[in-house]
Amino acid sequence: MGRPEKPISRELKSNAQLATFLRRRRAAGNWTYEELAEQSDGLSRQTLQRAAAGGMTVPSWPVVSAFIRATSPIRETDVELERTTKRAMDLWRKARYEQRQKTMSRRPEPPVLALVRSEADLAAVLVELYERSGAPSMKTMERRAGGLGILPHSTAHRIVTRKTLPYTLEQFDAFLNACEVPMKRREPWYAMWARVVGMRPIELRSALAKLYASLPPEGHTRSITDTPNKMFLANAA
Repeated sequence: MGRPEKPISRELKSNAQLATFLRRRRAAGNWTYEELAEQSDGLSRQTLQRAAAGGMTVPSWPVVSAFIRATSPIRETDVELERTTKRAMDLWRKARYEQRQKTMSRRPEPPVLALVRSEADLAAVLVELYERSGAPSMKTMERRAGGLGILPHSTAHRIVTRKTLPYTLEQFDAFLNACEVPMKRREPWYAMWARVVGMRPIELRSALAKLYASLPPEGHTRSITDTPNKMFLANAA
C-alpha cells in the first residue's frame, strides 16, 4: 500500500467529511491510488489523492463520482451504488457550499420560503438554492433543465446573479430541475413563486397540470424527479 497517507486537512469541515468518506471507501476495497487511476477514465493518481486530502480545494463532482465508481466492489448492487453516490453528492454539495461561503462576499441570510413576498426575496432564495445545489456550471444548469431552451445558460446566469427572475412557471420549474430539487419537496417552492408573481392557487393548479401534461419524457429530469401525481396537483399552493 506504500507510505501512509497524510492526515486529512480540516480547513473546511465539510470537505474533510467528504475526504474521510472517500478514504473509507478506498480502504474497504484495499485499493491503491494507482489501481483507482486505472479504473477512472484517465484521472491521475495525484488527482484522486487530492480528492481525498481535504483542505480548501473541493474536488469537482466528476472526480468524486469517478472515485466512487472506481471503488465499487463486485458484490455492490446498483441500488447500493446509487445510495453511496447520493451520500457522496450530499457531502460534496455541503463542501462546495462551505468553500464558496468562505471565498465569496457575504450575502444576507435569505428568508424561509413561507415568508417570501417580494421579488427581492425570491431572488435571494433562488441564489441560495443554487449555492446549496453545489453551484453547478451554467451549461450544466441548461442541460439539467431539459435541453429544450427553456432555461438557456445565459438566463440561468442572470438568475443566479440576481439580474432577472423566472417569470413563467415553465422557466421556474426548469430552474428547480437545474438545481435538482426533488418533486416531493417542490410544493412550497411552487406556492412561493405563485405568491410573488401574483398567481392564484387555482391558476397554479391548472398551470401545473398543463405543464406536466405537455412535457415529453425527455423534457423533464425524471431521473431526479417524477411527474407530480393527482394528489399533489390538487394540493398545490
